[in-house]
Amino acid sequence: MRKLKLLLINPVSQFRKGFLRSDITRYPPLAYGIVSALTPDNWDVELIDENYEDFEYQEADLVGLTGYTSSIYRAYQIAAIYKEKNIPVVIGGIHASMMPNEACNYADSVVVGEAESCWKDVISDFENSSMKKFYYGERLSLDNIPPIDYSIFNPNYMVSSTITTRGCPFDCEFCTVTAFNGNKYRMRPVGNVLDEIEKMPQDKFFFVDDNIIGYSRASKEHAAKVFQGIIDRGIKKYWWSQASLNFANEPELLKLAYDSGCRLIFIGVEAETVEGLDSTNKKLNAKIGTDKYNEAFNRIRHAGISVLGSFIFGLDSDGLQDIRNRARYIKSANVDCYQMGILTPMPGTKTFFRLEKEGRIKKNNYPEDWQYYSVEDITFEPAKIGADELMSEMRDVWYDLFSRKSITRKFLGTLRATKDVEASTWALATNMSYRNMAMDVFGEEKFDIESLIGPYKNMLGGDKK
Repeated sequence: MRKLKLLLINPVSQFRKGFLRSDITRYPPLAYGIVSALTPDNWDVELIDENYEDFEYQEADLVGLTGYTSSIYRAYQIAAIYKEKNIPVVIGGIHASMMPNEACNYADSVVVGEAESCWKDVISDFENSSMKKFYYGERLSLDNIPPIDYSIFNPNYMVSSTITTRGCPFDCEFCTVTAFNGNKYRMRPVGNVLDEIEKMPQDKFFFVDDNIIGYSRASKEHAAKVFQGIIDRGIKKYWWSQASLNFANEPELLKLAYDSGCRLIFIGVEAETVEGLDSTNKKLNAKIGTDKYNEAFNRIRHAGISVLGSFIFGLDSDGLQDIRNRARYIKSANVDCYQMGILTPMPGTKTFFRLEKEGRIKKNNYPEDWQYYSVEDITFEPAKIGADELMSEMRDVWYDLFSRKSITRKFLGTLRATKDVEASTWALATNMSYRNMAMDVFGEEKFDIESLIGPYKNMLGGDKK
């Protein structure tokens, strides 16, 4: 009997490629590896990944798509090609889950929420010619995540990925995590995570967790077991992830993280003022205190781990001087690399609902305008500064902090603080990637990151502590 074919397609926005532009900073789309693992053996599964290959039409029995908000328009374009040929299309992921009624206009079925609990129903209903319009995934125990199928991913990925937890106990106004994955912190079995890390062909990987250590005693113990397990199994790979600022207050976890290969951690700083934190409901940072930021950053750096600080511009508390002050703060702060994005009202967030109610969302010709929702463009009317003035300021901020001089100065500071070449070059590559993302907005020349990183690293004699 002929096997059925499931064609998975990873769409990439043709308008802005963003952070996925560089081999150093992009990683495999885990959702497809999970879906592939959940698909029964009477199916062949193939992935077209626009990170590495141009989309070309292929025959299939069923097509699966997902996408972030900025790439969902591209997903809809591809879906239309298959729907025209009467090939069923399923769309899932965070955007489709937040906007299911929109997504169902472009797909035969929409998976709302996490797919693990309902994918078997999608497949069964397809085989019985009885597909539903909507499938609703439950937030199950992460024991239900099967071993991720890494075989479907493009081998050109330099950085792999896996996940240890889902959910976040915090409720930042601009963030989609709580809406999609919930505020309960769910943890995967440690052995499953370690098995996947061992199977990865790459020597670098990303824990896609939104908060790798969480906030509770149980979540920190889980993180410690993962880190210790990597060490005990003799896995020699570098990794990075995301955490809250409380990571700096955990010296034992910091040491374990470093010893297990952590060389960069993403910290959602957002703002250096109480007013800015209040406008985003960033309570943990406010509790720690903005005057304690640099001390916290340095505790992480002195453990050998570089700090990627994320900052938001265009907050409702931001006037012209606030924008300039934030840029000056970033330049002097003890962060090694930085994401400087424009506040973006992602669908499903409290920010989106608030700005929509206030009539301040200006990029609302959906679905085409979803392409602008990538933190590089202004999609709404700011409260204290005009949109054009904000973009002009952002141009100045990006040109200044992403200049060769600024990036090199940060790189040397990272070397002094971390005393680790890998941490320093990873931070350097990240700054170069964000620079290219910003320059894409203005059509400016971009760094050839791979060719620039080598000389820096060779000059320093490789990885040494």
